[in-house]
Amino acid sequence: MELIPFSLWGDALWCGQEVVREAPHEQAIRSLFPDPIPARGADLDTDADLVPEPHNRFDPRSIAVRVQGKVVGYLPRDDAHRYHPVLSELVAHGLQPQVPCHLWVSEWEPADWDGKGDQGTEFHASVAVALGQPHMLVPVNLPPPGSYHLLPPGSGIVVPGSEVHPDVLAPFFRAEGECWAYATMHAVEEEDGIQDRHRIVVEVRLDDEPVGRLSPRLSAEFLPAIHYLSDMRAETAARVAVRGDRSASEVILYAARSHDLPATWPDGLTRSPVASPQWHYWATKEAN
Repeated sequence: MELIPFSLWGDALWCGQEVVREAPHEQAIRSLFPDPIPARGADLDTDADLVPEPHNRFDPRSIAVRVQGKVVGYLPRDDAHRYHPVLSELVAHGLQPQVPCHLWVSEWEPADWDGKGDQGTEFHASVAVALGQPHMLVPVNLPPPGSYHLLPPGSGIVVPGSEVHPDVLAPFFRAEGECWAYATMHAVEEEDGIQDRHRIVVEVRLDDEPVGRLSPRLSAEFLPAIHYLSDMRAETAARVAVRGDRSASEVILYAARSHDLPATWPDGLTRSPVASPQWHYWATKEAN
C-alpha cells in the first residue's frame, strides 16, 4: 500500500530531536551530498519520513528516519517508544508521517604525522528532526468538509473571547492540557460601536462553532487571504492550539498573515473526504 505523506503538526520550531546513527547510515548520509564536500562542511534541510519497524528483530518499536528513501538513522530508543503508538497508527491508516530534517556533514583528510599515507578520509555527520511532543503531532478534529486551504504556520495569537466558550471547547480539552485542532477563519460583519457603522472582522470557528473574533487591526492582516479563498469557493483553515480546561482556557491561532504568505501560495486546494478514517485514532480519543 502506498502511503499518503502527512506532515506532522508538532510544536517544535527547530530540528532539536537527535537521530542516532551507525556506520551504514553514514554511508547513506554521504550519498545525499555532492562530491567533494566543501572544506567548511555542508548542510541539507529537507523532509524525513518517520517509519515504524514492527519487524525489527532488535526492537519492534523502533522508528527509522528516512531521507529520499534511505535510512539515515533512528530515533533514540526511549524516544521511539514514546512516539511509536501515534506514528504506527498513522501508518496503519495509510499516512506516512513526515517532519523537517536537518543534516550536516564534514569530510577531510587527516594529517599524515607518521608518513604512512594510509589515514583515509574522515567523515562526520549529524542528523536532527523537528518533532513535537507525541500528543501534539496531529489535530484532534477533522479538517473542514469540502474545499479548503490550510494557512502556513505563523506566530501565535490568542483569540479574543475564546476563554468564554467552555462548552464549545470542552471536546478539545485533553489530559495533557493542550491539543492541536483545525479551525476555520471567516469574514463577518459587526457593528462599530464608536463610529456607528459596520466593519468586517475575522471570526475563528472550531467545527463551525464560533470561539472568538480578531480585532479589526489583526483582521486586516488575514482578510485578503480569506477573501481570495472565498472567491475560489474554498474555506480558510488554520492551526490552533486549545489549552486549559473548563476553569480556564484559551485558543491560540498559529497562521501566517497575508503579507507573509509565500509567492507560490496557494499551491493547491485540499478536498476533505466525506468520511475520513485516517482521523479515527485522535478524533475519537476521550476528552477530559
